[in-house]
Amino acid sequence: MIIGIDVAQTCTERAGCGWVADTLTRAFCRMTAGTDTSVVLYHHFGSWINESTEAGTTVDLPHVTCPMRGLSPVEARRLWQPAASGVELPGRPDLVHSHSFQAPRIARAKVVATIHDVAFWAHPDFTTEANRLVCQRGVIEAMENADGLVFISESVRNEFERFLPGWLEESGVCHTVIPWASRFEPRTKIDGVPSAGAPWFAYGSLEPRKNFGALLQAYQEYAVRSAIPRPLWIAGGRGWRSEDLWQQVTDWTGPGDVRHLGYLDDDALSAQLGNAYCLVFPSWYEGFGLPILEAMTQGCPVICSRITSLSEIGGEAAIYVDPAQPGTIADAMLTLEMTPGLRAARAVASLDQVRRFSWESTARKTLAFYRTVLAVNLGRPRWERTSANPAPLS
Repeated sequence: MIIGIDVAQTCTERAGCGWVADTLTRAFCRMTAGTDTSVVLYHHFGSWINESTEAGTTVDLPHVTCPMRGLSPVEARRLWQPAASGVELPGRPDLVHSHSFQAPRIARAKVVATIHDVAFWAHPDFTTEANRLVCQRGVIEAMENADGLVFISESVRNEFERFLPGWLEESGVCHTVIPWASRFEPRTKIDGVPSAGAPWFAYGSLEPRKNFGALLQAYQEYAVRSAIPRPLWIAGGRGWRSEDLWQQVTDWTGPGDVRHLGYLDDDALSAQLGNAYCLVFPSWYEGFGLPILEAMTQGCPVICSRITSLSEIGGEAAIYVDPAQPGTIADAMLTLEMTPGLRAARAVASLDQVRRFSWESTARKTLAFYRTVLAVNLGRPRWERTSANPAPLS
């Protein structure tokens, strides 16, 4: 069995989907070492063409190859030039897994597409028109071409069915829910009490969906009411429609201390989570909620919204707030700060909760799903079964 994996998003500054593609790929390659499975990593994928692939995921194992690593954008576009008969990919995979909101037609191979979220339908006001078009086109392409759909949470599958009632059952497409895990290993114990200056922490791209505006309002109220307010540190890159928020964060004039740390690499982010007093994450919408899981691996308590997938991931360990009411966020911060023993109890609960998720389990479930998809209709890709003369992808 030859499995192709889309790692195109690992070649650039990585957001959640890029980190997941990297971590799942590594776990999958470790698990399949010494078996009859070969793995082909594609550093350009469909319309996701990278200027450079140097930073992309590689795995130094005999059964793993990277035929597109080092290709120029011109060479990659030529290779991915779509055709009615399907794209001929090096490595001749039996199945290809897309992580990039795409499901291109691939010759003789089945395609599995991950559905990360449907935020572009649920909250179109939180995205740009360009982003909505890309994401919507990717999901529609998956509905037309993919032989299997992987939803990253029950919440995403439920949202998909809310917007497309009955489609999963009527289409007959294989589908499953396979949750992610953290890129960081869980701590075995909590090391002492946080320092007096341990900050509140938040991270993610500065964009409307993450609701940083409400966080700043909550922090301002908290800083006025707290006897000795802790600072708020925010990490992450600039997202769309973030100019006013960026100005507010970088030129903070309110009470307390707000700092922007910029983009943090793995080691720096893990260390910051381990030294933080609490992660505050009042997002409006999440397909999974990777930041709260990553915080929990470091014994960092979490205050987050009770929306979409977050209660599914946070379980009984997280403290939940209303993202529309900054006052509830401030109240939660003050309660955590002023209640003896509460932070320690939430830290212990966080470590217990995060152990429910592992990349080894995710990789096993993913391989089992690949086998299910490959067993349908004698290996013929779905688009070959549904159209005698499929049109080229635009």
